Amino acid sequence: MNIRFVTPPAAKQVGGIVNAVEGLREALQRQGIKVLQGGDPGDADAVHHFHGLWDPSYSRLAARLRKYDRPYVVSPHGMLEPWAFRHRRWKKLPYFWLIERRFLAGSRALFVTSAMEAKHLSRVICHRHVEVLPLGCRDRRGPDYASARGAVGWPPDERVILFLSRLDVKKGLDMLLHAMADGGINWQGWRLVVVGDGEPAYVSSLKSLAAAASVRLPQVEWIGPVWGAARWPYLQGADLFCLSTHSENFGIAVLEALHVGTPVLTTDQTPWGDHRELDGLFIAKPEILSLQQTLAHARLRIAGNWSADDRRNLAAWAEENFAWEKLAPEYVRAYQRGMQIE
Repeated sequence: MNIRFVTPPAAKQVGGIVNAVEGLREALQRQGIKVLQGGDPGDADAVHHFHGLWDPSYSRLAARLRKYDRPYVVSPHGMLEPWAFRHRRWKKLPYFWLIERRFLAGSRALFVTSAMEAKHLSRVICHRHVEVLPLGCRDRRGPDYASARGAVGWPPDERVILFLSRLDVKKGLDMLLHAMADGGINWQGWRLVVVGDGEPAYVSSLKSLAAAASVRLPQVEWIGPVWGAARWPYLQGADLFCLSTHSENFGIAVLEALHVGTPVLTTDQTPWGDHRELDGLFIAKPEILSLQQTLAHARLRIAGNWSADDRRNLAAWAEENFAWEKLAPEYVRAYQRGMQIE
């Protein structure tokens, strides 16, 4: 069995999907599976794995695969989550009914990353075979709090809240700024570090918002985009990672923070709400009041009380549940089932 990955053009790929695709590719190769790039309807030994949606070349290739009875599976990667589907709905809805629905229906299986994504997907399309397959972290690191803070220049007596993501409306940084500014919390001795970039006009609006509320906010530091290995010291050295998002089918950055033992605040519009009992994971609604309340709770838990042992315990939980070495065999079995489904 070969697996052929069909991915968007490089210009359309963003951090999360790149991490997921490359992590899966490497994990499958370690399992002895040959992973090829690009489609080939003549390859009778391959399962084609489409990553993402809304690409006309996907539907054209899928039509040829169906003609030759070649199996394919699709990972929507959150592109049919309620928030994402509503975004530019005027454009997506007719395309979905005319083209995308047939592309999805013709697949042997749909691969989703969580039960939440499966539930949301069922509201859009009814498919006989939906496989829930979490993602792993391809280049994961472990806890290294003190060294990481030295590497990025954060003093030991300062608490750091990290926002590391694309700066996009969906990610909710504006809500986080409002929640921090209007929650009545004294942020003396705290810093908000923003790592990421986005559309210049939107980034400018965020900076204007932060400047207008500066007396009620911690110091805000705008780092810009930092990806690859260079991102890890920010995650390792932070006291709290925040992803105040409106919608995530998975949230790979959350997993990265957990791997290094950094506490996480995110929303119930991610699948991490299923693990809200985990010490160090704080779940809010994507609303300012809920974020304020959850921030206050998280601040009390971590301010001076989040120990090296706590970091190691959180990291061990992430490793136990989301290491690619444990997830990859599940993907292999899912591909094998896809080969057998008629």
